[in-house]
Amino acid sequence: MNDIDRTRRVAELVKREVAVLITRELNDARINTVTVTAVTVSRDLKQATVYISSLDPEMERGETERLMNRSSGYLRNLLSKNLEMRVTPALRFQYDTSIQRGIKMTRLIENLNH
Repeated sequence: MNDIDRTRRVAELVKREVAVLITRELNDARINTVTVTAVTVSRDLKQATVYISSLDPEMERGETERLMNRSSGYLRNLLSKNLEMRVTPALRFQYDTSIQRGIKMTRLIENLNH
């Protein structure tokens, strides 16, 4: 098994677990609409970037990132209890704008067709 396969598997595992932990363990109404869109993990498995999005149009990107990064230590602690890994990666949350870009592109294409 090579490093790329291992980091990809760990990223997928972290993505699933963090998504579950956000919905079950974080009791903040402001982040109820946060979804995990992707996770990347460093080769040494010590750092994970968790890409998030919010379905709430009122939720500001910076506010969402700030709230989630504030919870990163707590989520890492829970993650370490749920996963059997030697090292639990530190979590850094980053807002994923790809969904909004996709919606914008779809609207542009629809406008061209009219």
